[in-house]
Amino acid sequence: MKKIILLLSITFFIHNITIAQNYVAAVLDKEFWGYIDENGNFIVPPMYNAAKDFSSGMGLIKNLSDWYYINKEGIIINSTSNYITRYSFSEGFARIEQNNLWGYINTSGKIIIQPQFTEASDFKNGVAAVRSRSLWGFIDTKGNYFIEPRFKDTKNFESGVAKVKNDAGWIFINSEKNTFPINEGQYRILKDFSDGMAFVIKNKLFGFINTKGQLVIQPQFEDVGDFNNGFAPVQVGKLWGYINKTGGYLVNAKYDFAKEFKDGMALVKDNSGFFYINTSGQEIGKNASYEIKYSFSDGYARIIQNGRWGFIDKSGKIVISAQYEKVEDFNNGLAAVLSNGKWGYINKNGELVIDFRFRKAYGFVKL
Repeated sequence: MKKIILLLSITFFIHNITIAQNYVAAVLDKEFWGYIDENGNFIVPPMYNAAKDFSSGMGLIKNLSDWYYINKEGIIINSTSNYITRYSFSEGFARIEQNNLWGYINTSGKIIIQPQFTEASDFKNGVAAVRSRSLWGFIDTKGNYFIEPRFKDTKNFESGVAKVKNDAGWIFINSEKNTFPINEGQYRILKDFSDGMAFVIKNKLFGFINTKGQLVIQPQFEDVGDFNNGFAPVQVGKLWGYINKTGGYLVNAKYDFAKEFKDGMALVKDNSGFFYINTSGQEIGKNASYEIKYSFSDGYARIIQNGRWGFIDKSGKIVISAQYEKVEDFNNGLAAVLSNGKWGYINKNGELVIDFRFRKAYGFVKL
């Protein structure tokens, strides 16, 4: 009863706070977590034991040992609910547990898919994997079966295709409910789809299939990575390069290390050290005076120089000097940075927009 009263009191306190901002971040103040807007003002006061990023316009907070959802108006939507919460919202739905069965609520906290599943996963691309007794299937947002339970295990739909496990092992099923590979000797699958392609293995060599299960890039590589931004890293012999979706080379195999593209840039390494290439194959930051080890995000990448942290842009130019004890990636135009043991936020001009006053700070996400 005390817990309910406390939550209702908190809800009453923050109900009058208008969240008119576009972005919000979870921060740890002195002892407790809350949420701030991009001006550094608390829109949800720091009074929780933990807080996770907003998703689908909902935050996930921990009060004592229990988790609760809080909406954009600062209202805790499930303070008196009789279900258990612990997972963030995804596509407007959150999985909940009641009497050892799983169902889903909407962003008003109302149960819209009754708890009936032995296990459940998040909605992704309008579909969620659920387990009924020992078998997995997929439901739509109305709770109707999109694919009846008949698999031993499943992964989420990506690019209209999901990885599922039957008696023979892992296969794919697409949104037309067709499964592939057709036979075990055709190829063996390893990972989920990414950017409309999935890598497969045959005779110890890697190639790629499309969402219809067709081998569009024949197995010929010693190793590969996922497609992203239209390109994938591939290993030929001991060296790495990049191919496009037709199998043509963006960069011939010449690197000792190659990571997937992110934000239009990929991290690579040769005997000179780490640097980047862009989607035109140009090398950026090679033999730079700073240390490179992180992928790009929101147009900038973290770098280390003389033990301090800063940022470069996609030309390799230092745009925010290495002056911080640590930094996090830019996200929605702001980055959390650490100075004298406290976290604050800077914008892309390097201007301090939120003072150094937090013990920990997460990235800003769109409401």
